Amino acid sequence: MTTTYTRVDGEGPPLVLIHGVGLDHTMWDPVVEALAQQRQVLRYDLLGHGSSEDLPGPRRPEDFVAQFLEALDSHGIETSDVVGLSLGGLIALMVAARHPDRVRRAVLASTVFGRSESQRSGVRKRLDLAEDEGLEPVADLAIKRWFTPGWRESHPAETEAVRQRLLTTDHAGYLKAYRLFVGTDALAATLAPDIQAPTLVLAGERDIGSTPEMALALADAIPRGEAQIMSGVHHLAPVEEPHRFSSAILEFLDQESPQ
Repeated sequence: MTTTYTRVDGEGPPLVLIHGVGLDHTMWDPVVEALAQQRQVLRYDLLGHGSSEDLPGPRRPEDFVAQFLEALDSHGIETSDVVGLSLGGLIALMVAARHPDRVRRAVLASTVFGRSESQRSGVRKRLDLAEDEGLEPVADLAIKRWFTPGWRESHPAETEAVRQRLLTTDHAGYLKAYRLFVGTDALAATLAPDIQAPTLVLAGERDIGSTPEMALALADAIPRGEAQIMSGVHHLAPVEEPHRFSSAILEFLDQESPQ
């Protein structure tokens, strides 16, 4: 396929983390230490992001699914828990539905589902902005959408790290991924009922892009789905509230599945 950058921390049952569009595996830095105390945590950079190579041509859903499976295979992992955020959540959804033998439990964080026409219009406008003006205005807009002014003021280093990661993402790789992200509504609706794994859908109470209402609808569409709304949180819970996020993940992953 292509060269995918991966990193493994900790020992124990495997857990794969999938980042969102425009970011990379370092998005998970604030929660890795806590997760790696109990899990073998595998992170990787999506195609065209971070240190992972891109594939020629437009991006297809199958490309991201194949990359996930390749990452597991490269570390000898047969079955894993998986946590995906935003686009990463959609990838985790696709993998869980199409390859149930590879996913034990899934967490879909800040994952869009059933967007309204006005919401789809907003996503298309942000894609147009990225195509016409590059990633600087996109990064500035994302920071304003993802964090409150108060949080940005009290966490300047964390805010700037996210902004710089967006700014330095490969422009072509970003556009390919975001074009796919724009058009996933029908696919997610089709695949959600096929997910066999117990699945936690996490949303921030204040997330305007992947809303609590979306999380409730997505959890309802998954046979063994449940939703959890994180009070006071926006889009990047692993960055905003790493302790609460990692605790929620581990509590869910440690549950015994009903026989």
